[in-house]
Amino acid sequence: MGQTTSNNTINIEKHELEHLATITHYDRKEIRQMHKQYYEEVPKGFIPKSDFGQLTELMGIKDPFISSLVFNAFDTNSDGQISFEEFIVGMSVMTRGNADEKLDFAFKLYDLDSDGFITRNDMLQIVGALYRMLGDLVSLQGEDYDAPTKLVNKIFLEMDADKDDMLSREEYKIGAKNDPSIVQGLCLF
Repeated sequence: MGQTTSNNTINIEKHELEHLATITHYDRKEIRQMHKQYYEEVPKGFIPKSDFGQLTELMGIKDPFISSLVFNAFDTNSDGQISFEEFIVGMSVMTRGNADEKLDFAFKLYDLDSDGFITRNDMLQIVGALYRMLGDLVSLQGEDYDAPTKLVNKIFLEMDADKDDMLSREEYKIGAKNDPSIVQGLCLF
């Protein structure tokens, strides 16, 4: 679906190309090139979760937990594999998305159980993985945080407007826009 084969090359169908050009930040030429490269590397047409870690390692993400979160954010239909469309849409947001798109993507990463909220425990798991990946010292607003709990407390102090120990999508986005160093401190975008 979405491609035709000729001379052992997979070509993208016109309607799929047009569709992807409207939902990503890539032009048609870039989409064609990415499509070609994707199918050269992924001849099955999808990336299973078991293979995704190799890709994220190339992106500098070495922690399996973080890799799994990125996979889940890309796998928008939750079928356990990433199609070309899911891949290119995720890459578009990560590389060229506007602030709202990137914040929505990050929220999906952090909302571990997809309940529409980032709990303190969700954030502690994420920050703990970032500490394992980056080392013991993380900086936010020029302050160093030597323990995940300290950083999570700072994030919730800044973002949790209603003090219910959960961040809604709106609280997260408002907090991140008011203090961009929080998102930078979480090593995203």
